Amino acid sequence: MPGFEIHDRAYMRARVHEELARARRYQHPFAVIVFELLPSADGLLPHRKMDAGLQILNASIREEDCVGKAFDDTIIVLLVETDARGAKDALMRLRNRLTRIAGSWQVTAYTFPAHEGAIEQMPLLTAA
Repeated sequence: MPGFEIHDRAYMRARVHEELARARRYQHPFAVIVFELLPSADGLLPHRKMDAGLQILNASIREEDCVGKAFDDTIIVLLVETDARGAKDALMRLRNRLTRIAGSWQVTAYTFPAHEGAIEQMPLLTAA
């Protein structure tokens, strides 16, 4: 079932913090996939690509996962109970859907516990 809501940066920051705490306590995996919009010469306005990207990703995730706009050019997808293999599969599936419709994106995946330090240092969590 697709996600129901596209969240803002404050909500996504809180959710990633909550998921970090939960994952540390119970040793459950999770993943964060970061989609950064790349500049292009296709004439499509960046805000339209972001809107399309948010809609595509939101329609492509499980109900328990969430998607949100972290910055003007960055979308964050939080995948709960997702290990490294699941994150890789999700990354490929989501990137393919996204690039077909909404242009070029730089995509980075972080998984817990392997990338715990990198998750803590993500701009989403450290930006004012």
